[in-house]
Amino acid sequence: MMRTQPLAAVAMVAVLALQPPSSTEPPPSSAPGSSSPAPTSTTSEPPPASSTSVTPPPTSSSVPAVPPGTEPSSTPAPPPPAPAPVASGGREWTLTASRLDLGGLNFVGIVDSLVNGQVIKVLKFTANDMKIKDLVQSGEISPGVRLVTTARPGSTSTVSPGRIELFTVQLKGNLDILGIKIPVDYTAAHPPPLNVPFATFTEVTVRNTDLIGGTLKIPGARISVVSG
Repeated sequence: MMRTQPLAAVAMVAVLALQPPSSTEPPPSSAPGSSSPAPTSTTSEPPPASSTSVTPPPTSSSVPAVPPGTEPSSTPAPPPPAPAPVASGGREWTLTASRLDLGGLNFVGIVDSLVNGQVIKVLKFTANDMKIKDLVQSGEISPGVRLVTTARPGSTSTVSPGRIELFTVQLKGNLDILGIKIPVDYTAAHPPPLNVPFATFTEVTVRNTDLIGGTLKIPGARISVVSG
């Protein structure tokens, strides 16, 4: 009996020595008096969002304002104006009269007219009626040959009714204003200075390229062909 007790004691000590430490012992990091400080919120939290966010675009107060009326328009630019039409003309013809009355007159301006295959500048008039006393009208129908139309002496030829367009190379004669006769010579280089609603000319010669509109009535007309 005395020999078995020491052996049992030795066996108990060996078992206790081989057992792992108790799990109830606190870990070294949490032991009281540890010199390692616990992490604080200032080192573990991410930096503020404002320090890492993209710089915001400049506000409207920092962008120069566009002055009113200078903003680009979204309306497309209008197409360029079409070229002015050219009067057909063809051949120049001449009108002479002892008196020429133009009613409803309007001087439109200087336009292009085609004469003998060339474009020239002419005066354009419009009128509502024309009265032509002692009309003589002539025009070249071929080189050196002219067609002449003559009214009965003392008669008044008329062009009416409706809108009349007259394309004139030259208007030369006396402008009759209340019996006062003023010599005039109107061309594209020297157009009429005033636009009047009616006009009377005496001893007038008019070189035209075209007359459009109205009906010409010539009392006692005589037509002849003149050479040379």
